[in-house]
Amino acid sequence: MGYIMREKDDSARGKILEAAKAEFLERGFAEASMRTIAERAGFTTGMLYSRFADKSEIFRELVDGPADELYNYFMTAQNEFAGYSPEYQRREMHPYVAQKIDRMVDLIYDNFDAFKLIICKSGGTSYEYYVDKMIDVETESTFRFIDAVRGAGFQIADIRKDLAHMLASAMFNGMFEVVMHDLSREDARQYILKLQEFFNAGWDKLLGL
Repeated sequence: MGYIMREKDDSARGKILEAAKAEFLERGFAEASMRTIAERAGFTTGMLYSRFADKSEIFRELVDGPADELYNYFMTAQNEFAGYSPEYQRREMHPYVAQKIDRMVDLIYDNFDAFKLIICKSGGTSYEYYVDKMIDVETESTFRFIDAVRGAGFQIADIRKDLAHMLASAMFNGMFEVVMHDLSREDARQYILKLQEFFNAGWDKLLGL
């Protein structure tokens, strides 16, 4: 009997999450409601509240896992690169970043609906600032790279922090445009490759690499 009850509960939970995903994708987090999610799932509002405290909890259930996986991968790559010698960083920066971004594309496309929610439908949630957190990390990593390379005796130009932030913002928001415009995985790879080529040339020019 216990197994049957758990199976029914899992089935109900799955229906709720699918209904919520459809509701959030259609209306966005801010305009979605527990009532309409319950209606889509075919349950009462009371039944919905017996499983989730509010729509924020449902939204997090849908996106937390993929969001954490991508962010943790990004942070690991940043810290790993910082651990290499300045000589390696200066020589291998572009191919290293290209490899890591290619993997990030796969993580995004393996969980496309979750990232569609984060990038396009998360207004009113903490995920509204998800990309901004990455941009801040990238900006700080830029100056960590500059300090490391300069400290090893290489010539490298100065750059203002506000400009570095604007460039990181342009890169990351451009990268997530593939989600906003529903590009296929392969089209996204090609788009982001061209974006990287553009920014690589720009960074090399600005920093005198």
